[in-house]
Amino acid sequence: MTSISDISSIVNGNSTVNKSNDSNELGQDDFLELMMVQMQNQDPFKPMEDGDFMAQMAQFSTASGIGELQESFADFASSINGNQILEYSNLIDREVMINSDVGYFDGSNDLNANIDVPTSLSGLSVKVYSESGALIDSVELGPQVSGQVDFEWDGTDSNGTEMPAGRYRVTAETLYAGETQALDTSVMAKVESVSMGVGGRPPNLNLVGIGQISTTAISQIK
Repeated sequence: MTSISDISSIVNGNSTVNKSNDSNELGQDDFLELMMVQMQNQDPFKPMEDGDFMAQMAQFSTASGIGELQESFADFASSINGNQILEYSNLIDREVMINSDVGYFDGSNDLNANIDVPTSLSGLSVKVYSESGALIDSVELGPQVSGQVDFEWDGTDSNGTEMPAGRYRVTAETLYAGETQALDTSVMAKVESVSMGVGGRPPNLNLVGIGQISTTAISQIK
């Protein structure tokens, strides 16, 4: 097959090929110029080799097109992420319910939680644990119908002693069919700031006392 160096030697004073950006790499325009020179000087006894050259040109164009398409998608994703940042910035200083059993007690305001009750229950028990895993309080809420059950912890232990500000875990369980069953809980948290998601992912919320979570974890906005 006629190589690029062969083609360059064919090009005389009437045809020149410029390297893109004065570098050692050839751009798409340079390849198109070389293809025209190749067609003008092709060997009629080696049509297959000329065909190979054309196939390489097609591959080059396809790769170039894919690169441009990927760049366009990257710009599009960045634009969407930027719009989401603006949208979620409205949540700063507001409270959201997140799908987590770990909440933050600020030392004065109640820690609010939500319990998902899938069916009617004869009894519901809620427990609050310290970050180290020590049982702080246990509350019996009695029979419940299916739905969402609100729970507020006032920040005191089972003896009425006020607990310090910090992270606490809220769990819920019930006795069903003779076995103890854990129920899903969510906690209310205050949004401190919003940060950009990585790799095209949705933005993240930075919650007071809890840290960073994905916006996909939000179940309710207060």
